[in-house]
Amino acid sequence: MTIITIDNSKKTNQLVRAIKENNQDLEWYPTTQEIVDLIASDINKKFSIKFECYCDEPEPSYHRSMSILDCGAGDGRVLEALTFGKKFAIEQSTILQQAMNKEIFVIGTDFKCQTLMDKPVDVIFCNPPYSEYDMWAEKIIREGHAEFAYLVIPHRWEMNQPIQLAIADRKAEVESIGLVDFYGADRKARAVVDVLRVSFARETDSYSYRRNSCRVDPFDLWFNNQFKFEANKSRNLHDYEVESAAKEKIKDEIHELAERKGLVHFLEARYNGEMKKLLDTYLQLNEIDGDLLSELGVKFDAVKEGLGLKIQSKKKIYWQELFDNLTEITEKLTSKSRERLLSKMQDNMSIDFTATNAYAVCIWVLKNANQYYDDQVIEVVEELYAKDNITNYVSNKKTLSDDAWRYNNPEYHDHYKLDYRIVAHRMGGIGNSDSWSYSHHQCGLQARTVYAINDLLAVANNLGFMQDFDCPRAENFSWSSGQMKTFLFKDVMTNKTETLFTCRAYMNGNLHFKFNQKFMQKLNVEFGRLKGWLRTAEEAATELDIPLEDVKAIYNCNLQLTAQNLPQLGFAA
Repeated sequence: MTIITIDNSKKTNQLVRAIKENNQDLEWYPTTQEIVDLIASDINKKFSIKFECYCDEPEPSYHRSMSILDCGAGDGRVLEALTFGKKFAIEQSTILQQAMNKEIFVIGTDFKCQTLMDKPVDVIFCNPPYSEYDMWAEKIIREGHAEFAYLVIPHRWEMNQPIQLAIADRKAEVESIGLVDFYGADRKARAVVDVLRVSFARETDSYSYRRNSCRVDPFDLWFNNQFKFEANKSRNLHDYEVESAAKEKIKDEIHELAERKGLVHFLEARYNGEMKKLLDTYLQLNEIDGDLLSELGVKFDAVKEGLGLKIQSKKKIYWQELFDNLTEITEKLTSKSRERLLSKMQDNMSIDFTATNAYAVCIWVLKNANQYYDDQVIEVVEELYAKDNITNYVSNKKTLSDDAWRYNNPEYHDHYKLDYRIVAHRMGGIGNSDSWSYSHHQCGLQARTVYAINDLLAVANNLGFMQDFDCPRAENFSWSSGQMKTFLFKDVMTNKTETLFTCRAYMNGNLHFKFNQKFMQKLNVEFGRLKGWLRTAEEAATELDIPLEDVKAIYNCNLQLTAQNLPQLGFAA
């Protein structure tokens, strides 16, 4: 199996210098390749892993698909080396956060303020600050919701009483898989450490581990330590008891207070207040006699489950409110891109809501949104691809057989551009209210056609053809077969509206477009650049037969957002 080995010494020196200059050096000593190799080898022995073979690679590699949380993740290099599955990080330094790969989701910033028990993953990894290694190790062992945790900590951990008590409370099994040092590390240190494997789950005959088979559930352990009352131990609580009027209460107050304090800081203060009130209310049960609780029918397991559901609900409500206000980002996405991004974000709504966590999440959103802005250019062009809609590049003399055209599949073809007159066969057309095949939009189009046309507008906006309130969207028209509709954009130089494209929809499922030629030039240039067919402006000018000066003005023009697009949420600019 191929293990990823990367020379990070130059990158490490640059990052260490940057975090020192910005007072963000919180004892970041990057994990060595020796440690990564030890853990990778141990995971192979202990896990029942599914591997994917990419046979088109020169040397097939085998990719682990497990999820990993790295506490104190630095620049994310361990996550990238250990898994091709879901990658989660807790990291306080904003410089190191921004150095992470876009696939890494930052689920927390200040480790001390995070809860781990509601963040289920396959593996937890931690190479903690050595001055606080005992606190980090104890917290991970007590709260970790995983099959295994791998800890890189000083050998004296064996003599640390809080760590030993945590191990006993979780009924965990601990084994040192190696004794290593940092003498030859990218950032050298005089430290000799144990690489520990902490096993939380029951081991079956097939070496298959599951988080729900933990010997001691971390939430149960926390709840039992917090709530000492005795009551009937049975369970019966339904999910519908959770998200009640909480979200509406936020909506009632949000606009006035958010304008004064900033949305994020308002939500953070409100979240902290509600969570404290919730826990204080439950803790009052400790003051009530256990016999009385039993007489009243209070069930211990039901109380425990109810608190867990309410905590999850609170977090979901506040993160959803933040996501609903990321319109600066989400309005520039096509329908498919927006769905993918929001789905990823919603999968991680168990994160504690703090201003620093919100900033980290928004940086993650920006990284992924910027990639989606590029990907959706390709998706939109390939959606319009058809034999009569495209022309080969000047140097592309290749002709395709009729078989290659049969399924209108752009994978068979490369180095082509779109014409400015197009008949789209795959976007739908006029809706039929009596048809079961596609949902019918009230404007007269099939619902998927509304999305497809609006996706074109989103891509056009990102290429500089600005859409504002004076520019209609597909649903703003009343459509009938063959009737032409005109879509506009606002020229930022003249502040006048001009035609972006015209469209006619038909009952046979076709759309006939006539595009603004400047828009089509930009779209073709960016499509070719993103596909890797056009590597320079000079090459684009030659292949697409466009004047070089025109190409230089539009090459690499697709929208890319930065952290400067976030201040309206209440972050410092």
